[in-house]
Amino acid sequence: MNHTCPYNIIDAHVTFTNLKCNNLDKNFSDIKTCRIKAVNRTHKYIDIYVKMMQLPIDNVTINFKLMRFDGHGYKPHFFDLTYDACKFLRSQNSNPIIKAFYETYRQSSNLNHTCPYNHDLIVDKLWTGNLDAGFLAYLPSFSGDFAAYTSWYAYNLLRVTINFYLKITY
Repeated sequence: MNHTCPYNIIDAHVTFTNLKCNNLDKNFSDIKTCRIKAVNRTHKYIDIYVKMMQLPIDNVTINFKLMRFDGHGYKPHFFDLTYDACKFLRSQNSNPIIKAFYETYRQSSNLNHTCPYNHDLIVDKLWTGNLDAGFLAYLPSFSGDFAAYTSWYAYNLLRVTINFYLKITY
């Protein structure tokens, strides 16, 4: 059957509302930049620069939690995933949700190759349009305030947390 399905059209808009970066091991890394910049009234982008003190890095685990604000605080919403980032980068089709998350920042980051990482970590101008067109197409969601809580481990030790806060409107 050759037709266009009207249900895969997602008309959602994402706005970054806050960004919190927390460095838990100053001997391992130093967060130099962690900011949201406005492009215009409706679009913003994120810049993150992490200076690495111990290289190379060939063991990375990421925990990714989607949270939803319910009027009293952020509560778990839809998923809480922990994955071996080095293994995922070697086989990117192993998990479609992780792949959708990865595709939102792949072009804006130098975190887009397999381990080891022999350099500082940069996310440069990750703008909300990446989320509008990409990640939201795969998630059942609602309008509202959300957060993506990420915890970054190297060699099984928690090193950095980065929490992205956003508003989704349909």
